[in-house]
Amino acid sequence: MPLSHDHIRTTVETYLARHPHERAQLGGLLAALDRPTDIAGRSTFTGHVTCGAIVVDPLGRVLHVLHLASGKVLAPGGHTEPVDESLAATALRELHEETGIPPQAVAPWPGYETVPDWGRVGVPTLQYSRGEVT
Repeated sequence: MPLSHDHIRTTVETYLARHPHERAQLGGLLAALDRPTDIAGRSTFTGHVTCGAIVVDPLGRVLHVLHLASGKVLAPGGHTEPVDESLAATALRELHEETGIPPQAVAPWPGYETVPDWGRVGVPTLQYSRGEVT
């Protein structure tokens, strides 16, 4: 079942409570949430919701992956799937699929523990080197 517009709106409104100056920039997304179109579905070509995970290690390095289809270096992330229960769950699933880092190996950024979209920013609790968990 696709993520509900209510869940997405709650996540966006929680984000905007911390960053109210970005409301105008997110106006198109908020307007889309008022329409019946599944904005988390891949078939919504005018624009749709995807989720990503920004992972920062203890040295301040940010994890990126090479997106094979586009050839771009991006943060891990992608489309929601019917099994995803939240936007954070989507981000963590995509992180695991694209890097092998399991969801339990990341933690919310300090100060964002109660934010519904905490999965978009994580701090690894394990150290990684040469593609292996150490």
